[in-house]
Amino acid sequence: MRVSIILVALVALAIGDVTQAQTQIKIATLAPENTQLMKELRAGAEEIKTKTAGRVVLKFYAGGVQGTESKVLRKIQIGQLHGGTFSPADFQKQYADLNIYGLPFVFQSTDEVRFVRERLDSTFEKGIQDIGFETFGFAGAGFAIILSNAPVRSQADMQGKKVWLPEGDLISYEAMKAVQLSPVALPLTDVLTGLQTGLVDIVAIPPVVALALQWHTKVKYVTRTPVLYVMGFLAIQKKTFGRLDPADQAVVREVLGGIYARIDANSDKESAAATQALINVGLQDVQPVPGEFDAIRAQMVETNRAMARDGMFSLQVLEQMQALIIEYRADHASEDSLQQEPVDSDSVAGTH
Repeated sequence: MRVSIILVALVALAIGDVTQAQTQIKIATLAPENTQLMKELRAGAEEIKTKTAGRVVLKFYAGGVQGTESKVLRKIQIGQLHGGTFSPADFQKQYADLNIYGLPFVFQSTDEVRFVRERLDSTFEKGIQDIGFETFGFAGAGFAIILSNAPVRSQADMQGKKVWLPEGDLISYEAMKAVQLSPVALPLTDVLTGLQTGLVDIVAIPPVVALALQWHTKVKYVTRTPVLYVMGFLAIQKKTFGRLDPADQAVVREVLGGIYARIDANSDKESAAATQALINVGLQDVQPVPGEFDAIRAQMVETNRAMARDGMFSLQVLEQMQALIIEYRADHASEDSLQQEPVDSDSVAGTH
């Protein structure tokens, strides 16, 4: 009898071990804990755990506790982490074409961006898969606008000022050099201190991000000109994701894909609300000199093509994006939009 009881107990323990077997996926992000993204991701992790009966557990490290994105990528390589949230610049070495959306002074409205993204996102998602990561869609953060400690109404107002450059962002470095600005390269985690100490005078960042990281507390002025489009994504190492049962993979894709789709769909509304919040907390709204940034926009055309010719990203993909922008502007030339200006195809595509 005692032997039978012991056998039953051992079988029960074995079954319990199988039931509790799980894959833990460790994901790092710079997003602070109190942001909407982290709230969504935490809720998503619980949903995934429930729907997979505990077989898949996403463990998030928020607020940059695992270091900058470059450190996160290194930790993924050695197996300490399995994924992270990233911007395209973080994959400059692995997949440079991903940075095409964020070229400075290319897009003039979010409608343009969405038109292009509807046609190109799938290309970039496949490119991320090809370098060994699973991703779950892109979420726009809106346009980076100018925050500064002295009014910026023109290009001349930026001359001689220390302008923040994301660490490792070679494309933005070339763009700044082309318009004779003075970049200061810092990781995202050091910018607040840089603004506080005077190491940095000017930053270009989406209002949503500025509020989340408290950068607005160290600047005085906001210039609402669309400098560049910013987006982010969550990526999990493919070999880690591949260990999951196909049904569990489908659950993760459904939940995380839904989160990023919702954030992306609400990005325009959130960006507008964040911009107004910057004004409400006391930042002075600076109006650019009319047409002042057109010169920079025109100069960026040739700079972007030169970077492509130098192999920093694909000229073919650049031309594909430029053609889509021209198509959009031609179809919407008669619409009255505060964000758009008259179409000049040469100013978008340059000469071949």
